[in-house]
Amino acid sequence: MESPARPLKAKNEEKKKTPYVKFAEFLRKYRLPVFIVAGVIILGVLVVLVGSIVMSSALSASTARLEKLDTDYQTYSGEQDATKKADLEKSFLASAEAIIKKGQGSFAGQKATSYKAKIEESKKDWAAAEKDWLALASAAPSSYLAPIAIQGAAAAAEEQGANDRAIADYKRLIDKYSSSSVGIAHAHFALGRLAENAKDYASAMVSYQKIVSTWPESDWTKLATDRIIFLKAQGLSK
Repeated sequence: MESPARPLKAKNEEKKKTPYVKFAEFLRKYRLPVFIVAGVIILGVLVVLVGSIVMSSALSASTARLEKLDTDYQTYSGEQDATKKADLEKSFLASAEAIIKKGQGSFAGQKATSYKAKIEESKKDWAAAEKDWLALASAAPSSYLAPIAIQGAAAAAEEQGANDRAIADYKRLIDKYSSSSVGIAHAHFALGRLAENAKDYASAMVSYQKIVSTWPESDWTKLATDRIIFLKAQGLSK
């Protein structure tokens, strides 16, 4: 029969153990699960660390590309010599294309596309400009450049005589970006003007009156008011 003193002695010895001894015994008993958990934690930390380094490196590279892109475009825009400007344009467009291929949805890619479209506009290559503006709007619909791109696409379509596409773009701009874009009043005026061209004077009046009632302080309001007065004076609208 076991002596009652023996369990008591064991309990006393257990109490005398230091935290270090207890920890060592715990590791001996559960070393495999502990090593597995520690390994998973270390691996997770390494993955996060490597991911952070990669993201930081990618962001730095993108920022550097964007800064160079802005500088190169300003240099190109300010060049007065036709021969030098042509060389700068060729070099700039090559750089812009390279950035776009890395990701048109990135901010650097968005800016590269917008600069490319502006150059095409300056050369009156309206088809190419419209294509690039639409590509930008589709690649980054939440970007502040998206409504600008849609306006650019609409203007390029008008220059090609494609009024139906222009109208669709202006309506898209109004429907999707009315709360965030400063170009909405202009879009309504453009719709009014295009409606006048199509002799749809009732629709033109709706667009002009929308400007007058919604943006009384806008520069477009005076132009819209003038068109309203003209249409009424000509008996084309009530």
